[in-house]
Amino acid sequence: MTIRKYMIVATFLVTFLLSAVTSFASPPNPEAAALYQKAEEAFKAKDYDKAASGLQEVLKKEPDNAIYRYVFGRILFAKEDFLGAKENFDVVARSRPSTEKGEDYNTKLKGYKKKIKELQDAFNAEGEKKFAVYLKNQDAKDKVALGGVLYKSFRLNPSLRYKNYEELHKATQIYEEALGDSLKGKGGEWQKGPMLQLAFLYEFSNKKEKAAEVYMQALDHVADPNEEFIITHKFDYLNRSNKEKLLDTIEAGEFGQKDFEDLMGSATQKISADEKKKVEDMIADARAKLENATSQEEREQVLEEIKASILEKQKKGELPGQEKLNEKLKKEGKSMEDYMKEQGL
Repeated sequence: MTIRKYMIVATFLVTFLLSAVTSFASPPNPEAAALYQKAEEAFKAKDYDKAASGLQEVLKKEPDNAIYRYVFGRILFAKEDFLGAKENFDVVARSRPSTEKGEDYNTKLKGYKKKIKELQDAFNAEGEKKFAVYLKNQDAKDKVALGGVLYKSFRLNPSLRYKNYEELHKATQIYEEALGDSLKGKGGEWQKGPMLQLAFLYEFSNKKEKAAEVYMQALDHVADPNEEFIITHKFDYLNRSNKEKLLDTIEAGEFGQKDFEDLMGSATQKISADEKKKVEDMIADARAKLENATSQEEREQVLEEIKASILEKQKKGELPGQEKLNEKLKKEGKSMEDYMKEQGL
């Protein structure tokens, strides 16, 4: 590891540990604020190219500002750069309130997180389109291009990656075969874009160490402070606990009734409309509480309430497809508490 990479990663890990108590970020940058005003004017005038280039300069000076990043994401969304928009929105969705940036910043952050969730249907639709293209062209000779289409569908539509683990494995293999030299660190140009896409696939294939290795390699190939921030943010996210990632997914509106069934091991069971409604209400309630949480302690409390609700439903026999789950627990000699702990709850 180079000294530069070591310092970047060490700084992020320290910041992450501190955030367990409260959230810190660098104070507002006056130069970035001045540039932002000009970019915002261009955005309002619908000069999206000028606004996008302006926000890129802003984020080079203050990459940890989630408000600027949200506006940049909206500009990219307007330009129909859905992958770029999603990349930036994900950082915003995972950002925490900042004592350094002030109350106005935190209020806006809370509102923008809600607005991002309202756009998820549009991202899901784009992901579905990409997945349909993939299904139609599975016999295509250009496997790398095909893998890229599959990556885009998974990146934009979270539910697709949960439902198609086999295809996720196929896409990972395609990228590994095409990027063999880059993976081995051999000569030639290091393919940053495709390698970062592979890292994403590694993340969702539960290959955390491989994803971290690619992100570390990528830091040797970036000079833009904003791009550096995004990559280190991805590295940081790998080190968050399963329960913290679960809370992020719920808050971002990417966790639904189907995901809950998968979590509880009951996805293959047919459940009633009444059972679905109970699950959806529980998820909606948790999401609303997370949106209003201003500290790590409050987020942890939401998690405890989810666990308590699941245990109560189990005792009352109200969990969807509970019979199958009970059989699994009995066979493995585990309690419901053991199972939830394994799942990050």
